[in-house]
Amino acid sequence: MVKIQIDLTDEENRIVDVYKLANRLKTKQEAIKSMIKHFEVVIKPKNITEKEYFK
Repeated sequence: MVKIQIDLTDEENRIVDVYKLANRLKTKQEAIKSMIKHFEVVIKPKNITEKEYFK
């Protein structure tokens, strides 16, 4: 498991707090982990075509 420390602005901190309260989560860590699950990562080649990349 990777542990990170993150500096949030006051506005970002409030967003996490509201999300935590709205979803009845116990910690900010649970809120951030839940928020992250809404995203997906897709990796695509930038400077070459996909055909060349997958040769």
